[in-house]
Amino acid sequence: MGCGANGDLNDFVEDFNQSARKYDATELLKDEFGEIEEEEGDKWRVLFESKEYTLEALYDGNDISGYAIDVRSDTDSISKSSKGYNAVLTLADTLGINIKDLEKGMQTAFNENFHSYVDGDYEIRIFVVSVVSTSMTISIEKK
Repeated sequence: MGCGANGDLNDFVEDFNQSARKYDATELLKDEFGEIEEEEGDKWRVLFESKEYTLEALYDGNDISGYAIDVRSDTDSISKSSKGYNAVLTLADTLGINIKDLEKGMQTAFNENFHSYVDGDYEIRIFVVSVVSTSMTISIEKK
C-alpha cells in the first residue's frame, strides 16, 4: 500500500466522500476521527459514529488492514433506505466490492446470523444479531 496509514486513510476518505454523494451517505470529516485504540492485540480507529452506524478503520501494526461497519436498527431488520445501509453501499463502492454479492451476503447473514466470502483482495465477514433490534457488522479486510 506504499504511503503509510495516513496516506492510505486520506485516499480512502477522498474516495469514500465521492461515493457518499452517489449513495446519499454522510461524508467523512478527518478532524472528527477518533484516536487509534488497541485492545487484546486488535487496533482500530472510529472514522464516523452515529446512532445508526459506526465506521472503523482496522489496523495491523501501523497499516490499515481493512474496515468495519456496524449498522444498528430499532427494528428486526435493516431498511434499505437507512443511513447505515447507504454507508454500507458507499464503503463497498469505495473498496471496489461487488455490491450485488454483498447484498446477497447480507441476506444470507440475516437468515444464518453469519456469512463470509472473498471478493478480490478482501475477505468479507457479515455478522447479524437480531432480537428486538438488529445489529449487522460487516468486516472487510485484506486477505
